[in-house]
Amino acid sequence: MKIKPGNVFDVFVKQMFGRVLVFADFLKHYADPKFVAEIDLKKITPAPTHYIGKDGDERIVDLVFQCPLKNGTGNLMAVIVFEHQGGSLKKVPQKLHKYISAIWDAETKENKKILSAPYFIVLRTAKKPHRGAYPKMSDLLPKGHDGKPLGKVVEIEYDVVDLPAWDFGRLVGGPVLRLALGILKKMIEGNGDDFPEALLPIREISDGAQQIELTKELLDFVAKAMRNHNRRLEAMAVNRALKPIFQDEEHAMIKTIFEEREDIGEARGVAIGEARGKAIGKAEAILTILRARFRRIPKETEKAVRRITDPVALDSWAVQAATCQSIDEFTNAIK
Repeated sequence: MKIKPGNVFDVFVKQMFGRVLVFADFLKHYADPKFVAEIDLKKITPAPTHYIGKDGDERIVDLVFQCPLKNGTGNLMAVIVFEHQGGSLKKVPQKLHKYISAIWDAETKENKKILSAPYFIVLRTAKKPHRGAYPKMSDLLPKGHDGKPLGKVVEIEYDVVDLPAWDFGRLVGGPVLRLALGILKKMIEGNGDDFPEALLPIREISDGAQQIELTKELLDFVAKAMRNHNRRLEAMAVNRALKPIFQDEEHAMIKTIFEEREDIGEARGVAIGEARGKAIGKAEAILTILRARFRRIPKETEKAVRRITDPVALDSWAVQAATCQSIDEFTNAIK
């Protein structure tokens, strides 16, 4: 069973940009100024869980936030649509129609007189910038003799933040936002060895506990992303990354960050043991969900679930277990 490379990046984006302050910072610096000028950035909140499709079928899988308008007449529903590595934006228009339909259906059932205004921004991390016009729904429709699409369709406009198109030094925003964007950019542009430069904004954070927590999150992501490409994050690379940040205290910081007793090797061993224990628990939870929904599980499927140890993949499989329509659909999804 192969783990999709995008899974690690998806989880990282949701982990970092799911913080309201980071999301607001992202909108402020990368979204259309016309929209940003209309919303109250201080009152942004994550969208309620009822903006999820029917019967537990999760239709909104990217980041969705309610942004109250300054004039008090309603909300702008801002959505980050994350597109990793595949590069193509062809599926984006259909995805946006599903998202706004789910949102408006929920609001209509709540008898809201004014529906939320949609604003979609695609965070794209393919290795090369997108060229040409952004895809539209009409691109998928049959064409008449004049070459124009037949039928009528509502087009949903969207903006794209294309990380490969940005020079590293031009990334803007607060330190946490630049950390997230910088790490993403470094990990998709090269082999990951030059990631230390992306950690430098940590120096701007005065809270020591937050420094350590963010460093741990970022290094965990780098390690997982490199592991997906059969590479390891070595102790020397960690030392090199932390030296300019903690200024000769990097050894103490490494011990704090990884909760070491003796050295990095011991900490890695403890982490691996804990990870295996958590993986077993997640695998059993997935199997419990499948048994409750479909009663019988094919032996090969059960073996596949027990065999996987990557926590990111297990989280993804848990969503599949809860939302798939059949055991065959689940089995095909994890291949």
